[in-house]
Amino acid sequence: MEVPESQFVEHKQSLGELKDIIESVAAFATCQGGTIRIGIRPNGDPVGVQIGRTTLEDLARDIKLNTDPPQFPSITYEGTEASAVIVVRVDASTVKPVFAHNRPIKRVGRTNQKLSRAEVQRLIEETTGRTWDTLPCYGFTLDGVDAGALSDFARRAGQDTGTDAHTVISNLAFFTHDGEICNGAALLFARELPRFIPNAQVKCARFIGTTPIHFLDEVTLTGPLLLQLEEAMRFVTRNTRQAIRITGKPERDIIPEYPTDAVREAIANAICHRSYTDSGTVQVRIFDDRLEVWNPGTLPPELSIDSLYKAHASRPRNPRFAQALHIARLIEHWGTGTLRMIDACAAHNLPRPVFALEMGSFIVTFLKELRVQRLPHYDELNNRQRDVLRYLRDSTRITNGEYQQRYSISARQSVNDLDGLVHAGFVIRGGAGRATYYQLVLSLSGPGVVWDEGG
Repeated sequence: MEVPESQFVEHKQSLGELKDIIESVAAFATCQGGTIRIGIRPNGDPVGVQIGRTTLEDLARDIKLNTDPPQFPSITYEGTEASAVIVVRVDASTVKPVFAHNRPIKRVGRTNQKLSRAEVQRLIEETTGRTWDTLPCYGFTLDGVDAGALSDFARRAGQDTGTDAHTVISNLAFFTHDGEICNGAALLFARELPRFIPNAQVKCARFIGTTPIHFLDEVTLTGPLLLQLEEAMRFVTRNTRQAIRITGKPERDIIPEYPTDAVREAIANAICHRSYTDSGTVQVRIFDDRLEVWNPGTLPPELSIDSLYKAHASRPRNPRFAQALHIARLIEHWGTGTLRMIDACAAHNLPRPVFALEMGSFIVTFLKELRVQRLPHYDELNNRQRDVLRYLRDSTRITNGEYQQRYSISARQSVNDLDGLVHAGFVIRGGAGRATYYQLVLSLSGPGVVWDEGG
């Protein structure tokens, strides 16, 4: 009795389904391996195939030629040469994903499916250690280098602005072993960047009011990325207010609405650390009350939103490209970018920037002013309750058990404290049973909110 089709078993009726057979080989190799049995009807009944002198060798050759990296599965047969069942046993590939006919394929249940670009990049990084910025940018050659971008990079890096493109790109280690120019170099120097990496753009918009519906100004930047950065900063300058401070000298200080260093840091970080396998673009959104920088992709799994408000390790998604921006003196390598944004806003007497993950993007929000929220009856709370309110500003939620442990109190006292905060309107309760948690009400935790604890 034949084993039914599954995550690890595929049936094919004949060798006439060669294209599908090769796709199944790639799908199994991308995942955990599997077996293809050729000569079996879809209902599981054996029909058999005829084995010729070179049948198995031809099948092995076709699989090798049409998979990348080439696959060499075990191929045997059961039964007689006149009516055999060919058995193709596929091991999981050490390098993933495996392409079939130039398409990355994976096994999902009893079907073969094409991988998304993000899945392809994740598997490449996991199995080869090669990140997107070090992969070849096919079609981009030295003839396509933007001379202005090359000179600008050299100037930023304190190098000779007359250095030729080959030397600059070679010094940045942006040539592959086969002599192809890497994606990271295309981001920096490609004159026709959209031709090679269409989503390597910065979109800027100044909206009317506080919602992204009607805009006053809008531009899409498509040149080499460091030039995009400068154009984005010029867009911010012309779409935000500039104050003048009289210093008593002939010179006057220009005070921007948002700290220039913080905004530049946010845009540079978005350009550097975004996921270029994502179809989205970096966006700069300016509203009446805030400025937002959107970065396609999420944080590395070892980083959380909370960790960005304190010292943390640097985890660049595009490490060699990040090294190039470091050489150009645009970013640091110490995970201090978010802290510099916070310090710049504090020096500007603005609220600290808000970091958030929404709709598959990492978002930095700069706020123009603080919003004061009164805390009625705050003086009636005990010290534990006051302390936990401050704790919940930086940590999104707390459970009953965590509250007990934090303050070394009994379960009954913990329930009394937390229920008291709920009844007073400071926190809300969510979840159920042991998964019950408590978090601040939205009005106390929104961007730019400060507390008036005056009762």
